[in-house]
Amino acid sequence: MSTKDFLGAACLVTAPVLLAVATGVDPALGLTEGYGIYRQHPDGVLAHAILLHWAWVLFVPGLLALLAPVRRRGAVLARIAWIAVIIGLTTFSALMANDFVLLALEQTLPDAQVAAVDERFRSLGVTVAGWQWPGLIGWGLALVLTPIAAARGGVIGWWTAGAALLGTGLYFAFAISPVPLCLLGPLVMTGAYATAAARLLRPRPESALALASASASVEPDTFGAFRRRFGLVALYAAPLTFAAGMATVPDHTGDITESLAAPVQTQISALLLHLGWLLFIPAVLLLAAPGAPSRAGAPSRAGAPSRAGESSRAGTFTRVAATITVIALINFSGLMVGDSADLAAHQVLDESTATRVSDTLGGYPAFTFGWALPGMAFSLLGLIAVAAGAAASRTVRWPGAALVAAGIVAFLTLGLGPIGVTGPLLLLAGCALMAHDLNRPAALPTPAPAVPA
Repeated sequence: MSTKDFLGAACLVTAPVLLAVATGVDPALGLTEGYGIYRQHPDGVLAHAILLHWAWVLFVPGLLALLAPVRRRGAVLARIAWIAVIIGLTTFSALMANDFVLLALEQTLPDAQVAAVDERFRSLGVTVAGWQWPGLIGWGLALVLTPIAAARGGVIGWWTAGAALLGTGLYFAFAISPVPLCLLGPLVMTGAYATAAARLLRPRPESALALASASASVEPDTFGAFRRRFGLVALYAAPLTFAAGMATVPDHTGDITESLAAPVQTQISALLLHLGWLLFIPAVLLLAAPGAPSRAGAPSRAGAPSRAGESSRAGTFTRVAATITVIALINFSGLMVGDSADLAAHQVLDESTATRVSDTLGGYPAFTFGWALPGMAFSLLGLIAVAAGAAASRTVRWPGAALVAAGIVAFLTLGLGPIGVTGPLLLLAGCALMAHDLNRPAALPTPAPAVPA
């Protein structure tokens, strides 16, 4: 059992459990009233919002782990599901921030103003098309296609896939119904995905391993090849999209009037930043992939073969760091929707009232410490750690990892505006070097000299 399988299986079990708890504590279950419910039950709203967000966050690495063993059979469905998980489900998890925003609005404003801000936010065209549509569509496709693709690829049984689909259908139908009806879907999903996780962790006997090895030589790993190509493209696309987002930020001086004067640009910049951090996910997964070409067998500068044990430990570190970084990137990328929410508030409210709403939102510990701070901190540190781990395991060279670290430091120190593009460009240079290294064939070990008879 690999570390990667264990972490993925743990997420696959934890996600539906959190979904069940989040659903059960939702104070709006079975209610038809409009605004005002959140104001009456602030603690319940905070618990529901953060648990629901984390449920969808953990579904991402869990479902990716379930898709990972697919080779050729089921590869077409797996490709669609994989993209839906990374792009759609990640974006959907960000939409849970709206619960925090609504709570801050209801604790600050009367219902009429709450409705006005909420309606303005829902009418922002770029935000609706760039966040809500792909989030909702990707969420549905990820939950439906992933178990089907995994069953088609022989990763899980069809009964397990059917149970997962049944749980998903029940959740879609009864998510906002009163307890216990709303819990049927999450509980069925918990049983199904726990069974799937056990299947991922189950050791196979030697005969099964031999059969799998024989079939692997016949069945090409087309899905693995797709993930590798996507990851290589993402190594370039992520920092480029990040740079575009930084370059288009209108209020780089901190003056909100610049955002109000360019509302479409504000939304586009926020969406580009979201997509930039999101695209780092497949790049990180590629760097941590066990099958990534490695130069671990290459001779050292002293002429002795490199130590495989050190490379193995570095590879384990990289995979653990990658899992943490993926989870952090999901959280961090989702924060960008706050720019659109802040824009809507300033378009409807006066400056002091909008600032009061923003301060109220930032004062929720569940949001600050359960989402915002760990998302940013572990994303930035994680990108450095994964790049360093890949270099230590000789998957890539150290110059690329060093440029990634320099790019993160520049992003943190140079701020917004034209100079803020420096950090993303350094990241681009580092990621391009690492992509080049990953495309190089692994160096063959130098044969040992013959011992004279």
